[in-house]
Amino acid sequence: MNPDLRAYLDGELTYEKLSPELRAEAAAWDGLVQEMKQSEPAGAPPWLEGAVMTEVSVMPAPASKETALQWLLRSRTIHMSPLTGALAAAAILVVLLLPREPQSVTTDPAVITTAILVEFKLEAPGATSVALAGDFNDWRTDLVMEDRDGDGIWTGRVPIQPGVHKYMFVIDGTEWVTDPDAERYADDGFGNRNAVLAVTPVT
Repeated sequence: MNPDLRAYLDGELTYEKLSPELRAEAAAWDGLVQEMKQSEPAGAPPWLEGAVMTEVSVMPAPASKETALQWLLRSRTIHMSPLTGALAAAAILVVLLLPREPQSVTTDPAVITTAILVEFKLEAPGATSVALAGDFNDWRTDLVMEDRDGDGIWTGRVPIQPGVHKYMFVIDGTEWVTDPDAERYADDGFGNRNAVLAVTPVT
């Protein structure tokens, strides 16, 4: 990014001091940032649920009346024939064993309409897997990146609709990492920072 444009976006340079060539790009950035501010906030990141449940699990149990949750979780005896039980167990086993293929990061450009292919990169030499999660895929961790030559640099290309997007990397399925090379960042409201990506349409 041009240093003057970066200084403008960081509030260190006024619009009037930008060159005519940079003013159009600055206006585009202003529009994207305004769009981000007006958009609905993205849902809480997936790791938040685990953190909340951990805190809840250490809370003291109520001393008196049985809670609705305790009533629901209380063990009960269910009577069924051996044949019905075997069929139910087989159905559950089939569902659990169905393979779930992760979505590949690389997508055939022939099926992309208004989306723009964006290349992501993260240096994570000790990782065994790296995924990409953001508001463009509902913060799922199924966009798997690749380290083809084993040098610890993970890459992936993803089709993303034009606009301002937030994202993070997920290392080994559990560690959420902010892109250190992102051009801008935004607080996620939970003590972490999301990387911010502005995708401009191709004209």
